[in-house]
Amino acid sequence: MDGPAFGYVSVADVTDDPSLTQGFEPHFHNEGGADGAVINGNAVTTESEYDPSDLVIVVPQTSTITVASTNYYWLPETEQDATDKGAPFLGLGLEELVETDWEDGLTISLNSINGPGNFRLWQDDGFGGVNIFLDSNDPSKSSFELLAGLHTHYNWGFTALGTYQLEFGISGTHVDDGLQSGSGTYTFLVPEPSTALLGALASIGLLRRRR
Repeated sequence: MDGPAFGYVSVADVTDDPSLTQGFEPHFHNEGGADGAVINGNAVTTESEYDPSDLVIVVPQTSTITVASTNYYWLPETEQDATDKGAPFLGLGLEELVETDWEDGLTISLNSINGPGNFRLWQDDGFGGVNIFLDSNDPSKSSFELLAGLHTHYNWGFTALGTYQLEFGISGTHVDDGLQSGSGTYTFLVPEPSTALLGALASIGLLRRRR
C-alpha cells in the first residue's frame, strides 16, 4: 500500500473533462496481486485506490525499534522486516506523476500532526546510521524533496500508543500550470486491533483519477 500517494489533474485534463477537479489528488494506492494490502482482515488482490479518510493504517504494538535511544512503534522500510513484524509495508507513491511535467523536484511536507507522541520518517543509511526526512519534534525536518515518478519506502516511527492524524503536503511547479500545492490527512493507530492491519473508517470506494 502507498499512502500518502499523489496524483495530479492538470488544467488541460479539466478542459477535456469538466467533471474533474484541477490539482493534486491525495489517496491510498493498493497495488494488489499476491501481496495486496490487508483491509478489514482480507487481502485485496485487485489494484485499488482509496480516499485518505477511508482507511486507518495500524501499527502493531509488537513492532518496535530503538533509534538513537528513542523507542518507536515501527512500520519498517523493508518488506522482509515488515513481514517479520506483521506490519503494513507502507510506501510513499509519486509514480503517477510524470517527471517531465514538473520543474525540478516536488516538496513533501509534514503540515501538521495530531497525536499522543512524536512521528519520525527515516531511511537506514547502510552504515548503521539513519537519514531523517521528517521529524515532528524537529522544525528543520518538516519537508524534503522527491522526484515525480518515484515510489519510495521509509521507516515510520511513533513514540506513543494512540491515534495519530498526519497531514502530508505536496508542492511543485508544473511546466504548464505553474506552482501547485495540495495535502491529505492520513490516520495511524497504535496498537493493532486483533481484526486487521488496515481497517476501514468509512465506506470504501474506487476513485477515478487522471494525471
